[in-house]
Amino acid sequence: MSETDLTLVEREYGFAEMLKSRYPLAHILNMDAARVKSCAIDNGQIGATVSGLPLLSMSPKLVIAILDGSFSHMDRNGRFYQFTYGPKCPVRRELLDRLGLRAVRIGGTLQNFPPAAVYRISRRKPMN
Repeated sequence: MSETDLTLVEREYGFAEMLKSRYPLAHILNMDAARVKSCAIDNGQIGATVSGLPLLSMSPKLVIAILDGSFSHMDRNGRFYQFTYGPKCPVRRELLDRLGLRAVRIGGTLQNFPPAAVYRISRRKPMN
């Protein structure tokens, strides 16, 4: 993957400008991640989303908007990788069920304070 394949979403103007200077070939969207569904991105072309958003402190409505928007632009096998500092997945089970998603803890570190974890959120395979 090259820098031209990156689409970075950042709400804060100053940080978005810093990203533009560090990644001049990437596509930078200076917007709220909850609004990404309505954005003109190559739908179905994105393979993964990497997020460090504080989903634990967000309302269920906002978390749904972020996940639904992200998955609307990803291909069928797209993955949403979430870094978190909580003891469990930051997306509640009922929200995952509502969106047809599943979450698996794929890593973390106890050396960080607080301990960090990484979850892979993906679409559930359709049942035949």
